Amino acid sequence: MIFDYKGQLFPDYLKRGNACQFITPAALHFCKGKGVDVGSGRWPLPGARAIDFADGGDAMRVDETDLDFVFSSHCLEHLANPVAALEHWKACLAPGGVLFLYLPHPDMTYWLPQNCRKHLHTWRPADMAQILRDLGFVGVIHSERDLAWSFAVVGFKPVDPDIETLEVLAEKPWLSPYFSKG
Repeated sequence: MIFDYKGQLFPDYLKRGNACQFITPAALHFCKGKGVDVGSGRWPLPGARAIDFADGGDAMRVDETDLDFVFSSHCLEHLANPVAALEHWKACLAPGGVLFLYLPHPDMTYWLPQNCRKHLHTWRPADMAQILRDLGFVGVIHSERDLAWSFAVVGFKPVDPDIETLEVLAEKPWLSPYFSKG
């Protein structure tokens, strides 16, 4: 049930994969409509088209430009250029579309790049939220570390308020709190 790694105790489920199971209920609140799960592995987000690297999928080969959401769980830290991937995923989103990231928290020493060579990067929640803001996402929110030693960051592709806001909100009313003035 518990394993020791370098003097720290962690639940053993962290070594079995399927981190998505811990965030799925929250992700489904935001990830509605047409979307993809980049790096899904054997456990894609329900309702998302899986893009799995084991099947030849590539984070940069998401080719739609009208997605309602891009979901990615424990994938971004494996990519050589995560900023390019974030920019590409943003380009694939429709106005008002959601980017939902679930990432390993750096408090989990087992997952740090120096200990897990498959992980090339690590971020603190506030730092990843700022990266999304810097890349032009709006309404960015983030969690802190959960019991899966992970965290979520959610951001929205901006909507041109003069042209598209009312159209987007008519199709996606759950987004209205993120585009209200005040």
